[in-house]
Amino acid sequence: MPTPVLQLPPRVRHGDTVAIVSPSWHAAGSFSHRVERGRAYLEALGLRVRIMPNACVVGEWTAGTPRQRVDDLHAAFTDPDVRVVLCAIGGNHANELLELLDYDLVAANPKVFQGLSDITVLHAAFARHAGLATFYGPAFVTNLAEYPEVPALTNRSLRAAWFGDAPLAHEPATEWTDEFLDFAVQADLTRARATKPGAGWTWLREGVATGPVTGGCLETLCWHVKGSTEWPDLEGAILLLETSELAPSPGEVAAYLTDLRRLGVFDQIVGLVFARPANYRGDAVARLWRVVSDAVGDRDVPILANVDVGHTDPMLTVPLGVPAVLDSKTSTFRTLDAPTADRP
Repeated sequence: MPTPVLQLPPRVRHGDTVAIVSPSWHAAGSFSHRVERGRAYLEALGLRVRIMPNACVVGEWTAGTPRQRVDDLHAAFTDPDVRVVLCAIGGNHANELLELLDYDLVAANPKVFQGLSDITVLHAAFARHAGLATFYGPAFVTNLAEYPEVPALTNRSLRAAWFGDAPLAHEPATEWTDEFLDFAVQADLTRARATKPGAGWTWLREGVATGPVTGGCLETLCWHVKGSTEWPDLEGAILLLETSELAPSPGEVAAYLTDLRRLGVFDQIVGLVFARPANYRGDAVARLWRVVSDAVGDRDVPILANVDVGHTDPMLTVPLGVPAVLDSKTSTFRTLDAPTADRP
């Protein structure tokens, strides 16, 4: 049976409120200049910004206790003025929230929920336990606070996903960057990051596939979601995978993909999208694509690689739980319908 389509969040309008939450790391509390840049970007879209009470708490490695972080999420989802719940950044501890979340509350108050990296665990949890379609996309403190401006593709994709009433046609970046400019010393305010030419998408395996997109950060899926009740229903799905800024080597990725193969993942999915890897150098990218193709084996599954939906910039906003199409002949990756629901 194909994966069921999830409840779509209501479409965003000008004047709506975006709630900023920090389910994992404390970047919002540590880098106030990035918060202000992110706020300015969202306000320029005609949106109001509400920094939730605990979003800027600085703990030892998280933005406060699990209860503080969950309280912010619950408050954001129940607030009738809030239409977007946007994660400040990822990290490695969003999994601490899973047993504290009220999924009935989330299901009763569907909103755009967006984040990346270890926010993968919350995407999986909201899909499994609240039946909510979410967005794998730019984070507040990183992607949406770029200096001197948010990349055009990031901006264009987010606006289409949040405000648009049409299917999304994803596109490759004409230029991209993974350069690190240290937020701690505000090196990110001295100049724009250096970019490299985009070479377009890479089809590792040709074909056509239709199904809901699901997945997220490969490391997070294998560390924190595998074996849990949050593990996604992958039957008939298009699997989205991306690697973190830690740049796991092709050999490490091979080990993760072996885990997925042994779980039968590649027998269940109908298509695979693999993001552009961050912080890979030399021939590592070619080796990575060989590893990905080998993991799928001889299964009739189209594989699209080098997509801008990971830890590089610009970053697409990709709906999870929404039916999409992969077509190598037309080099297409698009949704079948708008990723949000009409509002009265």
